[in-house]
Formats: sequence, structure tokens, C-alpha cells
Amino acid sequence: MTEAFCRFLAAPPWVLRVVFDFSRHLLLLGPLIVVLGMLFYDLGRAFGLPYLFRGQSRKAQFAIGLAMALLASEIFYVSYLVSPDELHRCRGQGNPFDVLNYLGALWGVLMAVVVVSLAPHVFRKMGSRASDSRPILSDLGTSVYTLLGAESGVVLTLGFIFGGTNDAILARVQSIGERIRPYIQWIGSCLSLEWKADAPPEMLHEHVYAAAFFALLAAMYGVASCFRARKIPAAAGLCVLLALLGAIDGFFVYWLEKWHSLLLIGAALLALYVLGRNSFRARFADLLDAYRHVEKGPCRDGCKEAGHLAAYETRGMNGWGLLPRPLEEFRWTAPDGRKRPLVLVCTSGGGIRASVWTAAVLRELEKQLDEPLRREFPYHVRMISGASGGMVGAAYWVATLEDREATAGSSDYHKEATAAEGATAAEGSDWLVANVAKECLSRVAAALVFSDVPARVWAWAKPAANRELYDRGTALENAFVENMPSLGTKLSRLGPDESAGWRPSLVWSPMLVEDGKRLLVSNLCLDALLVQHGPSIGEEDPRFVYSRSGYELGRLFPVESRDTLRLVTAARMSASFPFVSPAAALPTVPRRRVVDAGYWDNYGVNVACGWLDELLRTSWLEQNVSGILLVQIRDGIERPEPANNHFGDRIARALEGLTSPISAVLSARESVMRFRNDEQVEALARRFHLDKRFGESFFQQVTFEFPGDAALSWYLTPEEQKSLEDEAKATVGAKALALGAWWDERRNAASQAA
Repeated sequence: MTEAFCRFLAAPPWVLRVVFDFSRHLLLLGPLIVVLGMLFYDLGRAFGLPYLFRGQSRKAQFAIGLAMALLASEIFYVSYLVSPDELHRCRGQGNPFDVLNYLGALWGVLMAVVVVSLAPHVFRKMGSRASDSRPILSDLGTSVYTLLGAESGVVLTLGFIFGGTNDAILARVQSIGERIRPYIQWIGSCLSLEWKADAPPEMLHEHVYAAAFFALLAAMYGVASCFRARKIPAAAGLCVLLALLGAIDGFFVYWLEKWHSLLLIGAALLALYVLGRNSFRARFADLLDAYRHVEKGPCRDGCKEAGHLAAYETRGMNGWGLLPRPLEEFRWTAPDGRKRPLVLVCTSGGGIRASVWTAAVLRELEKQLDEPLRREFPYHVRMISGASGGMVGAAYWVATLEDREATAGSSDYHKEATAAEGATAAEGSDWLVANVAKECLSRVAAALVFSDVPARVWAWAKPAANRELYDRGTALENAFVENMPSLGTKLSRLGPDESAGWRPSLVWSPMLVEDGKRLLVSNLCLDALLVQHGPSIGEEDPRFVYSRSGYELGRLFPVESRDTLRLVTAARMSASFPFVSPAAALPTVPRRRVVDAGYWDNYGVNVACGWLDELLRTSWLEQNVSGILLVQIRDGIERPEPANNHFGDRIARALEGLTSPISAVLSARESVMRFRNDEQVEALARRFHLDKRFGESFFQQVTFEFPGDAALSWYLTPEEQKSLEDEAKATVGAKALALGAWWDERRNAASQAA
């Protein structure tokens, strides 16, 4: 039996020899595994990636199936070419059957993987309720059109292979091979690859066919890129792009053999060097004039122009922000002069999940607090701060808010910007939440595949200042505005309503990559929150500046902030979580990149507590406010850890020596922010409690946390959206009675004081 096993290993069956040979090329095998994982095993579900490959239109599913087949065929054919010659019986004879055997073996293995993947889903479906009439293929995320597209891709591949059986075509191809033979010999002599250069002439035709197939894929990708990713699904483009990369890798492996790794690394470094010549490759369209100004040339010493960080301090506190008014001047008391409750909302990041959760909670608060008395919750919200997706939903909620006079006697405080905007909600779903829940992932992914990559290749063709802006960041902005038209409103247009006291002030706080400072984007002047000062031995000034933790966008770019900055651009700045959207560079000197606010404070509590701390040093709260409510809307944080002993858990425990430092850093990023914020809220509550100007219940906080699970990226299934809305109703409902009682208590206290 031992001898038989040794003979089996020495001369395995044809199919296994092919599989063993293919398994050596991990760079080729990797893309296929990733695609199959997303299609059948929900790989990347937290980021919505499986949605790119299923649930699309019929034409899109056909294109995806075709592209997947071309990817598999290209990878298989490249693996065939780079495998040892002794593995193939008819190498270089113009006979396609050896290629067919090779492809057939691997396609058979692939089909076996697919069948094994489908079987559990099929049995689960057969055991489900009979009333569930959804087709099995729909549940699996595939369709008949995907299979038809895959069959078309296989037929196209066979057409290329059988081209070798035609004598006229074969002679023409071999003549082309003879023309390029001297160049191959020259490359081989340079790299001492005599056996490659002296290969039989007939072998060259296989590589000519490979080049033709590569040219076909490149042409398909080029044509798709011209459509700006609106017609071709991103998943199809991704498959074609992976096929092209696999072909390039195969070219280096075959022709450059032992030198291929070194040359690949060298080519990659050269490409990175060329791409790095542009300082402002990823930009914000609303600040385009500022980019053009900065790119004209460096500023001389003492320059006070916009965008120069060295001149930030010299511009003064007032006159540069969008609303350069002291905090005390904001009108807040009711028309009859009575004090009103003041609400601060802090919302966390978490992609579309946090965005929908924030919008749903805010909608439920305004509805359930109005029962049975109308308490006008939206008009009592003074500030909303937060990060990432939460601020997208909050910004849309604020942008659609109507004037108090317009909503008198109405059951809804919001108005859609267009007629279609309010008519697209599914049955039983709130129109505002439904618009927030619309997917943006396909637009972003398509821009990444069809726009970002070509833009990097042709970046040298036009100066950055004159090149049209379109990357995945711009695509995300466009998708936001298409789904939520009110986000296209300029930030400065909200200023008068904020001054009047009925529209909340939004505060975005993205982080700057180079120095870790914050960039505050708001209609408020909040520079006082960005400077830490106090006494210091050896310094005469009792307000010695310890550090500056950030900048205000309104002071960095006063003209652009007033005239061009939109809500959607501020939302994108705060939600720039690479690699979903790029870390765009601001037109500043020195250069600064903007990333997600969640890197600094994922919950927005730091800004809110700092703002209240500044107000406590004035008499504004005492004169205008009857009570303060801090509302924290958090994406799921506290989730129970399953105690199991599965295969993956054992592997994870075995690797703890390597993974513990990384796991600790990632855990600290989330937990430290939360614990620090809770400490700030506790300290603030203690100050209000000890201050004799306010009562014991003057300051309160309430937290609404999503306990479920949903995708983080910009796509939600209908089931996930419904789960978020149902949880919002239940979570707010559980605390609505207590909230209403506190609200009435503070309102009555204000009446008695008056």
C-alpha cells in the first residue's frame, strides 16, 4: 500500500496533476478564491461586497457571469502556459485538445466547488416554509442570467482555443510569432534564458493567442471605462481587471522566470513613484478654486492667504467662519420669553448601518415624544456632532427640517426637496429613512474599478488643476445627493436658520492624517474647543497654550466655505474611511489629508462636551435654557462574545502570540474613545449637579444603541433596513415615557420661573 501511495504521488492522475500544478500559482488562485467567496460564502458581507455579485438586474447578472467566466478562463490558460512543458502532451503542436484537457480539469474542479457551495443552501431552502415562494437561485444571489453569461464566456474561450485548429489562422499566427522572435531572443540573451529564446517556433502561437485574449479583455475594460461605470456592473469590471493582472503576472513569470519577482517589484516601485508626483490627486470638488490657487506656486514668508496653516493664527477669531457669532448671541428662548430645553445629539460612525440607525432614531424621537402632547423635539436640538455614517443620516434629517411656522399643526417636521424623494419609501417604511437606506456601494465600487484605476494610469496627461474630478469619493458624493437631494444644499444657507434657533447646527470633525489634528466643519465658531491652555511654571501668561488640536475649515478657506461648500462634501470628509472613499488632500500648505472622524472620536461626544463646557463659563445657559438632554445614538458596541470551541477559534488561540498586539490596538481604538467620552459626560454631569444655578435634573443623557447586526458599507438588504427601523421603534419606545416626563418637568420649571 505504501508503494502504491508513492506511485500515486509520483504519477498522479491527469486531473490531480493539473490541480497540483495550478495550486503552485497562489497569485493566480487568489483572485478566483476571492470572487467565489463573495458569490457563495458571503465573503466581505460586513462591507456589502456580495451585493456587487448578486441581486442585480438581468443584464448586469449576464455581464457578471460573462466576466467571471473570462476571469477563470484567463487564469486557467495562464497557468497552463507557465506550467512545466512535460505536463502537456501536445505542447506547441497547434493542437487545442491538450489545452482543453487542462481547462476541463480545472473547470471540473471549479464546478465541484460550486455544487458543494450550493448544496447546503438548496437543502436549507427545501426545509423552509412552503409559503416562502422566493426562488432558490434568488436566495443564492445568482440567477439564470449569470449562468447564461458564464456559458457565453466559456464559448468565447473555446472559440479562441479552436482557432488553433485552422491551418490558415495557425500559419498567420506562427508568422506573427516569427516576427517577434528576435525580440524574445534579445530579452532571453539579456537575462540568460536561452531555453526560452530557443523554444520551438510552434510554441509561440500559444502566447500570441494569450496576447490576443489579453487584448480582448483590455478592450472590454477600456470600453466599460468610457461609460463612467453607469452601464457596466462593478463586479464585471473587477473580474476583467483581475484577469488582466493575472495575465501580466503570467507574462513576467514565463518570460522573465527567476527575474520576474525582482522586475515586478521594480515596476511597482516605478509606478508608485510616477503616481506620487501629484500632491493633490484625490480632491474635494467644492474646493477646486483653492486647489488651483495652491498649485500655482509656494507662498512667500508672511503669507496670510487661505490654506496656509502657518497663517491660521494671524487671521483672528472672528470674520472667517461661516457664522462668526459668539455662542451667547444665538436666540433660544420661546416667543413668550420662557426658557426651553436644549438637546445635543451625538451620533457614531458605522457606514450605512449607523446612517440609517441615526435617521430612524431621530424620526422616532420626534414622533413618540409628540404623543400625546406636541413637544417639537427637532426645534430643541441645538447641535449634532458625530462621525462617519451617523452624520450622513443626521445631516439629511437637519437639511429636510422645515421652519416652525410651516409645520404648525402638521404631524411631520420635514419636507422632501423633490416630489420623487418622498414617494419612494417601501410599504411601512418612513420616507426619510428609506432615502438614507438607499445603496451607494455600486456607484463607489464602479468608480474604483472604472475611474480610479484609469485615472492613475493617465494622471500625467493633464495637470491636476485642469483635470475633471471623478473618483470613488466624488462618486460617493453623487450617490448621496441622488438618494438624498437635500444634501446638495450649501452649508452657509443653513446659517440664518441656525441663528434663528430652530435649525440644529451640524459639526463634522474629520481627522488630518499627517498630524492627527481635527478639522471642524460647522456654521459655528468652535476654535475655542481646539486650543488647550492653562498656567505653566516659567510663563507669565496664565493662559499658556499647551497645544492646538485642530483647525476650522471656515477659517482655512473662508471664501470657498461660504460660497461652494455643500453638506454632502462635509459628510464625505467625515466619512472618508479608506478604502471605501479616498483620503483626499486639502489644498493646504503644508499638505494635509482628511480621513474619517472615527479615528479621533467615533461618537461625537468630545465636541458636545467641549461646547457645553464653554457655555458653562457664561450666563447664556442660565438665561435661556431650562434643561439639557444629551442624546447618544450609537452603532452597536456591546455584543456578547460567543463561547465556543470551533475550528476557527482554536486556530485564533494558537496565533494569539502574533495577533495579540494588533488585536489590542484595534480594541483600544474603539474602547478608549468610549471610556474617555463617558468620563467627560460624567465630569460634565457632576459640574451641572454642583452648580447652584441649575437643579439636580437639569442635565440628563440618554443612549440609543443598535443591538443587531447589519452591513457596515453603503448597502443594506431590505431585511436589514426593516430590522433597523423596528429596533429604533422599540428602543425609543422603551424610553419615550421617561423622556416625556423629564421634558414636561423642565418645561414646567421654566414656566414657574417665568
